[in-house]
Amino acid sequence: MNKTMQLIVLTPDKKVLDTGAKSLRVLLPDGWWGILPGHAPMISYIDSGIVHYQTEDATRYVALYQGTVEVQRRYHESTRVNILTAAAEEGEDLAAVKSALEQQAEKLLELAKEANREFNQIRLSLEKSLHEAQITEMG
Repeated sequence: MNKTMQLIVLTPDKKVLDTGAKSLRVLLPDGWWGILPGHAPMISYIDSGIVHYQTEDATRYVALYQGTVEVQRRYHESTRVNILTAAAEEGEDLAAVKSALEQQAEKLLELAKEANREFNQIRLSLEKSLHEAQITEMG
């Protein structure tokens, strides 16, 4: 069995990470899980937080804004861990990674608020048009 696994972290707009890892820890809804090469296949929701992973040289971190983790184990190949998330930051300095993710989360929140405002404007315009069409049909 291989002593490392492939760790891939993807957001909708970029591949944040594609590296070998000896181990990782991830926060799932039922608590912290450790994943090692050879782990059984699984898929789960990930709470927002930090994934800790160990390379050959150091402990590194990936800050995530929620997402999904999938562990795949293929015959004659190493374990592969795919993490899909809306936003992620990777690095070896935990404080810097957390700070960068918080900034990304604020941007995502602003985009969501703007999308909600636009949706409500369109909905109100449609309701107004439908109301005017009903009045025209009656009159």
